Amino acid sequence: MASQVILETQRLDEAANEIRERLLGFNRQRVGPFEDVRVVLTVRGAGGELLGGLVGLGFWNGLFIDLVWVDEPARGRGIGSALMRAAESEARKRGWQVCFLSTWTFQAPGFYRKLGYEPFGKLEGMPPGHTRTWFAKWLR
Repeated sequence: MASQVILETQRLDEAANEIRERLLGFNRQRVGPFEDVRVVLTVRGAGGELLGGLVGLGFWNGLFIDLVWVDEPARGRGIGSALMRAAESEARKRGWQVCFLSTWTFQAPGFYRKLGYEPFGKLEGMPPGHTRTWFAKWLR
């Protein structure tokens, strides 16, 4: 059977969703259900403006923290720490045992270390001149 690799340009979402569902089906057979629970936390000012937020994805026994953002003028006021503590609390409530994430050297690796996250992987030179580091924190 001849196979051809195709760069999808028209049905991107449809193709990506099909691939995702096929992989999740494979994973379910090996390690059980994939909950795929989205966790979104926000901090808003008195006028409703977004001051900070966190987006995560919980599955199996962990919470992948995908995005953490705090508005520059609001930084240093504990918003990021509060978001992380709230995410960890939510993870515990759901029975998840670990939180994990990645960050770049131009973002906040020191912030995550201060919160007890430990590095477990690095990709140097991506983007050029920087390093991406993966961190994890086991919830005790």
